[in-house]
Order: sequence, then structure tokens, then C-alpha cells
Amino acid sequence: MPASAIVLFAGDPHRCERALAARETEIRELDPTCERHPRFADEVDVAALDAELQSAPLFALGRHFVIRHVDAIRKPIPWAGALERPLPPATFVTLMGSELKAGNPLVKLCRSRGAATTFASPSPREAVQAAREIASERNLRLRPAAVEILARRTGGDLLLMTEEAAKLSAFAPDGDVDEETADRLVFSAAEPTAYPFYDRLGERDLPGSLAALAEVREDPGRLLVGAIRHLARLATLRLLVERRVPQAELAQLAALPPWLLRRLLSQAKSFRLEEAAAALDLGVRLDTQVKSGGIHASDALLKLAFSVARSLPRPSPG
Repeated sequence: MPASAIVLFAGDPHRCERALAARETEIRELDPTCERHPRFADEVDVAALDAELQSAPLFALGRHFVIRHVDAIRKPIPWAGALERPLPPATFVTLMGSELKAGNPLVKLCRSRGAATTFASPSPREAVQAAREIASERNLRLRPAAVEILARRTGGDLLLMTEEAAKLSAFAPDGDVDEETADRLVFSAAEPTAYPFYDRLGERDLPGSLAALAEVREDPGRLLVGAIRHLARLATLRLLVERRVPQAELAQLAALPPWLLRRLLSQAKSFRLEEAAAALDLGVRLDTQVKSGGIHASDALLKLAFSVARSLPRPSPG
């Protein structure tokens, strides 16, 4: 029998879908006639759903309610109340969503039952390995340059990688894909976002910051505000680390998903507390100068990147 009648999968869409497929297989092994009931949380009346969950099925032994977009629920407390009640036998609920805060009542409910899993999106390095794995599942043999193209042009989006790998499989029946083939067939379907820039800035990676910044099609003023917000998070986490706040308490204070908290903690530890405070102070001063007309926002972004990040260490001679 599945480990829990109610589970929550949140985070990376591709990894959530794979987890859902595995759970569906597990349920089907228990009851091949189990009905699947898809729902979208932002279209569901929670009182009606509660009544439906508590009613006994008429035509099947089991029911599997797959409720997507739970991150769109504005009032999660009634939902948690409905799902806390014991469900009829052979009734299963799978909640699906993107980023959810640790303090969300649905997260707390599922976590208390050991049935909440958050899947992080791959980092740039992990995206390359993920591209290899997805290609391998399609029996594709990608040359190293082709793997890089697949990972880069999909922006690390695993769903897009899967779609592009399927296309490569259709156009390369022998399974062998070189750089030229990948360059011709893999399209850049992912719109670059500001988050790689913020992450490279937090990692103090100057070349990476500048490269990510060059790809973003966003208003420089908004990018600067987002960078300041990111630095404020890192300075706060650095302060909490300095004060030796226990991990459990830190997660509660930060109110961030575990995968995002781990990522930001790693970045925060690349600063000393004084450096994090200085970086935040510089960002605020640059923002003030931009709003007073003293400097252009794009110049302020570059100044912030060059001041906060640093060049990667050069290899030693020989």
C-alpha cells in the first residue's frame, strides 16, 4: 500500500511529474481499476471537494485525486482542515505545486505525515548531467558539445529538455547526435530569467554574473531591486549563521522551501558578515543614486557586480 493517502510534490515540474508517475504505478499495483480524478486547485471549491473526498466511490474500489496548482491556493487553512480528516478506504490525494513556503498549512500537514517532497530545479552543473540522463533514456548518444547545447538552450528546464530530446530522437534514428545536429535542431525555447544572475552574484562569480546579466531581457532598474533583495536575504542568513541559529529554527525564520534555503545558505557562506553588509549597503546606495538620476540603472548593475563578485582564481603556472 502507498506510504500515505495524501502526499505533496512541489518544486521542479519535471521531477514532480516523475514522482507522480511512480505514485500512480504504486496505486495501480494495489488496484488496477483505481480512478484518477484530476483537479486544479484554483478552480476547486474546497467545501465541495471535502464532500467528494468523504463520499464512498460508486463504480470503483479506489480513487486518486491529483490536485495541481496548490501554490495558487489563497486560503490554505480550509484545505488543510479538509485533508486532515480521515479518508475513505482506497482514496488517495496527490497535491502538486511549484514553490511553497515551509509555513504553508498544506506543507506542514504533509510533512507531519512524512509525505512532503520538494524537488529542486537543477543548477547549471546539474543541468548538464540531467541532459545526459534524459538523452540516455531516449537511447541518444550525445557528444559533449551537444550535451552543452541541450542544457544551455533549454535553460536547465527539465521538461523542455525532455521535449527537445524527443525531437532529437526523431531526427537521429541511429541515436548519434553531434554538435552540428544539436545546434541545428535544439531551439532556445526558454526565456532567460534574472535568477541565474542573482545566483552567480551570490556565489561571487564575476564571469558568471556578467554572462547571465548579458542574457537577461529585463528592465535594469527591476534587476537592481531584485539583486538588492537577494543580497538582503544573504546578509540575513549570514547573520543567522554567525549567531549559530539551529538549522530547524533557521528554516522557520527564513520561511523558505528547503531546496531554496540550502542554495541561499551556500551563497551566504561565500561572504563574511561584514562583506555581506557592505554589499547590501552598496546596493541600497546605488538604488538611491539611480532614483535621483545620478547614475543609469545598467551602470549601477555593473558596478554592483564588479564590487560584490570576484574573478575566479587563475590556474597557477604549470
